[in-house]
Amino acid sequence: MSGKLTHLLLALLSVALLSACDHSIDDKLALQAASEKTLGISPTLFATKFNHTIRDVLEDKKDEDAARMAPLFAIDTTELFKGKDKHIFQTKVGPSQTAILGSFAKNGDLKSVGVLLTTPSEGARAEFLLCAETAARILTGGHKKKLPDLIKRLVSNALNNPGQHMTEIIDEEVLSAEILPQGLMFQIERKQ
Repeated sequence: MSGKLTHLLLALLSVALLSACDHSIDDKLALQAASEKTLGISPTLFATKFNHTIRDVLEDKKDEDAARMAPLFAIDTTELFKGKDKHIFQTKVGPSQTAILGSFAKNGDLKSVGVLLTTPSEGARAEFLLCAETAARILTGGHKKKLPDLIKRLVSNALNNPGQHMTEIIDEEVLSAEILPQGLMFQIERKQ
């Protein structure tokens, strides 16, 4: 009987040790996820806010067709999670099909949001700036008066200095622009 009791106690001790190891791994993963800087917004909430804010940006630009144009830039929230890579989303909006990209943190929130200009036409550039300003308004807590000039300056500096990563910090967010092989990228992420 004592042999069976000893085996039972050893088995229970092994299970206890294994579960302690599992908690240790879980704790490490939780700590790593907690230290990951996010923008504090889910992709779906970002898309919903983008769809509402685009109209405000158009109206602030005195666009008489704001009500008609805003739906052309709406992000389809059902498309955000259909990509092959579960760590990013990519969608296109507007007549010039401006790409909006995002990367996910482990907790599901967005780590970064980018707007990509791939076509050098004047219309595509205006659309790119409109989308960049809309994303920046959502993720930087406003600053709507200074954002258009700040974004234009970042983009202009990136275009005039190929290979350079131009950045500007607003509150806790880093706004950046740089030329990539795919085109001109404007990106917003949390300051590390």
